[in-house]
Amino acid sequence: MNIKKNIEIDLPCGVFYDLSNLVLDLNGTLTVDGRFIEGVEERLRELSEILNIYLLTADTHQTADQIIKSLQEETNIEIHKLESGRGDIQKLNFLEKLGREKTAAIGNGCNDAILLKEAALGICVIGPEGASVEAMLASKAVFLNICDALDIFLKKNRMIATLRK
Repeated sequence: MNIKKNIEIDLPCGVFYDLSNLVLDLNGTLTVDGRFIEGVEERLRELSEILNIYLLTADTHQTADQIIKSLQEETNIEIHKLESGRGDIQKLNFLEKLGREKTAAIGNGCNDAILLKEAALGICVIGPEGASVEAMLASKAVFLNICDALDIFLKKNRMIATLRK
């Protein structure tokens, strides 16, 4: 059964977001050394009720299968493993298939920069593994903590406060 999921954010400056999808980089954004950052898993479960969630990974730490097993027990979150080669282009192609105008993205690395720039809403996280300058410059907002970045989708007034002009 396909349930239409979306959140709408109407900023006072005339910008309107109608989002159905959230694409997230896994390593360095949601996890450190292959393990979820504290608080992330709970937020992903909550967000999966209002958005289609997609995790993209090169599976550097070989933990994607374990992560998806724990998440899919209660959610319809999908993990997509990237092939070797240009991860940035693979992420862009994935975004295009979903639809840029309906998709928000969160990442931290050079291979996320084009995804963050081309998504309707790109967010960079400077987490324990840092963030690339390219990813920061390609984003509409930058957070120091992934949980804070995820919370702006759960508490829309935070997004309004951050993104209005």
